[in-house]
Amino acid sequence: MESPTPASRIPAPIQSARGLLVAVAISHLVVPAVMAAKPDALRAQIAARHPGFPAAEVARSADIAVASGAVFHGVLLVLCALLAWKLATGRPWTRRLATVSQLLSVVFSAVSWSTSPMFHAVIPAVGAAQILLVALLWAPRTARDFFAGR
Repeated sequence: MESPTPASRIPAPIQSARGLLVAVAISHLVVPAVMAAKPDALRAQIAARHPGFPAAEVARSADIAVASGAVFHGVLLVLCALLAWKLATGRPWTRRLATVSQLLSVVFSAVSWSTSPMFHAVIPAVGAAQILLVALLWAPRTARDFFAGR
């Protein structure tokens, strides 16, 4: 296993992208925690979207939403943390995986936006951070050189 490059040799754009990945990882920790902490709000949203659901079905749907959100965001949390660590190696696959995962995450956020207003305040900020971190991995010459030299 290749060890990360010393921090002093990692270009500033890559350092910034790694910091943004940590922030995005934290958001993936917070989302399921908020969903679990606000079950009444989640149930109210489900009931509003599906007025024909009986209370038991609304409760079951909310439980499924919390569990599936925890799994989905848990996987993304681990992926972001791994990428934040591995980007320091300068291996090209880490930049490609970070790019694909973050851009797909922006697309998935559109689904979250359309299904629940619970996170409307944070989705644009996290999406902007993800787009910025992808730009930091590809646009600056120092970033391109860092990955090209591996």
